[in-house]
Amino acid sequence: MAEKIKKKPALFSLKSFRSAKDGNISPKTPSTPNGQEVKFFSSNSVNKYAQSPEPRPRSASATGIKDLVQCALCLEVLHNPKMLPCQHTFCMACLAVYAGNSPILECPICRTKIQVTGPNFIRDLPSNLYIDSLLQLVGISNGSEKIATPPQTPLVPLPGMQSVELFAAGVRCTQCQTMCDNVDVTACEHCKLNFCRVCWSQHLDDMRTQVESILKQLEAASERMGHKVEYYKDRCERITEQIVIAADEKINAIIENKDKLLKEASELQKCGEMSALALKSSLEEAREVAKKTMSLKEHVEEKTKVSTYMNLHQNAVQLLSDVSKWDSERFVFDKENFRIEMDSATPLEAESDEPVPAGGWQNDPLESEESLTFHYRSRSFIPHYVWRKTARPCGVGISPWNNHLYVCGMDTHSVLVVERTQAKIVTRMTCDEMLCPVHIAFMKSLGEIYVTDKWKHCVHVFTKDGEYARSIGQKGSRVGMFRSPEGIAADNASQLLYVVDTGNDRVQILQPDGKFIDQIGVTTKLQTVYTTKNLETKEVTVTELNAPTSVAVTSDRVVVLDSGNRRVKIYNKADKSKIKEFGSVGQRKGQFRQPEVLAVDPMGFILVGDSGNCRVQVFKQNGQLVRAFGGLGTEAGKFGWISGITVSKQLDIIVSDTKNHSVNFI
Repeated sequence: MAEKIKKKPALFSLKSFRSAKDGNISPKTPSTPNGQEVKFFSSNSVNKYAQSPEPRPRSASATGIKDLVQCALCLEVLHNPKMLPCQHTFCMACLAVYAGNSPILECPICRTKIQVTGPNFIRDLPSNLYIDSLLQLVGISNGSEKIATPPQTPLVPLPGMQSVELFAAGVRCTQCQTMCDNVDVTACEHCKLNFCRVCWSQHLDDMRTQVESILKQLEAASERMGHKVEYYKDRCERITEQIVIAADEKINAIIENKDKLLKEASELQKCGEMSALALKSSLEEAREVAKKTMSLKEHVEEKTKVSTYMNLHQNAVQLLSDVSKWDSERFVFDKENFRIEMDSATPLEAESDEPVPAGGWQNDPLESEESLTFHYRSRSFIPHYVWRKTARPCGVGISPWNNHLYVCGMDTHSVLVVERTQAKIVTRMTCDEMLCPVHIAFMKSLGEIYVTDKWKHCVHVFTKDGEYARSIGQKGSRVGMFRSPEGIAADNASQLLYVVDTGNDRVQILQPDGKFIDQIGVTTKLQTVYTTKNLETKEVTVTELNAPTSVAVTSDRVVVLDSGNRRVKIYNKADKSKIKEFGSVGQRKGQFRQPEVLAVDPMGFILVGDSGNCRVQVFKQNGQLVRAFGGLGTEAGKFGWISGITVSKQLDIIVSDTKNHSVNFI
């Protein structure tokens, strides 16, 4: 049937028509190869099948569609697009290079494994009907073999004729471009295209293949949903357990603090009463002396009178001074922190987040603390580039080997490696076990890369070339195990890993092979438990951290972001003792609302991603606020939810934003 349709003679001669239209030759009556004349119709009897030219697509719409037809492998417009069974589409050439000679092909996006059935497997893959339609709509060549477009029916009247139109019967097949009778053409209600009988069968096979791909996608989505439900259930159970433990701890702590505070208040009262009693006695003695002085007889020597007066005067001045100072030291009960607090120095006001005028500081910003402070206060934090090539980016890190940027993709189950100067994806790191990569760290001395997996409850280890090496840990509460780990940092000097075990409220210190060394934030103490019969004292394990999310290591310090308590806590790296902590709940500068990440610059300044307030706050090593920048928004310099932050040796700040699906180069 198809060959019969293709052999059908052309209805008119295009060359003759164009020549007549341009006026190069005298108009002739067009005829078919069989010698039959083509009938002309007047403008009053225009055939109902004559169609007007299609409108050209707008350039703005074409630009938007081009973004949708970008190949995920070469990041260029799709060229000869081929669709895998998982419904992801790539250039045929890119797929051929990516597959190589391997018998199993993994989708670069969803990691679906596909059996390669033959040498022409890539070439025989079906085309994406939607992509082909978009490419044809905007006029983008998809790289497939071009089929000569037959001439359209001319709608311009020939010279010497009145308004006439040429009529060509039939409908053209969208796939093979063959003119067919109406009865031999089927219109697809799904994609709104016309197909001949031969192409219609192929179109049905393509749709059947797409149904199989949809089924596989639904099965994969069901598996992902299972992981999410497991994580959600585990977190709810953990929260319930935390509520019970925290309630018991608070009850015991409140009773213990109550007795302690009552005793302290009683001692303050006794001390005040005793000092007041002594002062009253001194006043009574002074009064008696004054009375006696007034009753001195006139025969007393003047020298004695003067001496008595002077002693009385000095004593009275001292007593009056003691009386005025007796109530000068005030103390109050801090209800929020449940303690008796003495007056202290007024805290300094937070620094303004507006940049100070640049005064031409000539020194290197890293020369001193003052120069670095001036650098942050005078710097503009508007990003010079915003990268939007991945959805829901999380942790970011700069490689110590090639200066590439590594971006953890929570939804793509992989880590993107980006060349920073051109912001182009170089490669991807992943493995079969990777579910939800969150944060990343590098061990330069060993040439290894470490990625925390929140849903797999482990740490994946890769070589610096991106090859998967091993995994560390598994789900659990014992040492060396994890529950939803997030932050991670590497100490190259001692070759140790610091892993934030968020679900277990601790930071574990491990060797690169996973051997447990120590932990931060967890201690044991004796606690009195009130039972129905009597009081029992037992040793319990407690932690001062509440859902920590990030960690950074310097030469002598470990900085932990205690997200649940909205505080930054600094520990001594040698003996794990706490040096300092700062922060509180709130929206003012220096306060936090759901802080997620932190980073330390080359001089030890601490940058905290305050996600709840959609800003980044910069602090000195002593916790003094230097600068705050950002705010809620989608424009440059604003954030939706800060999910990752890192600082280069040149003080370049890179911030990932999971809600705005962007990575900001500041």
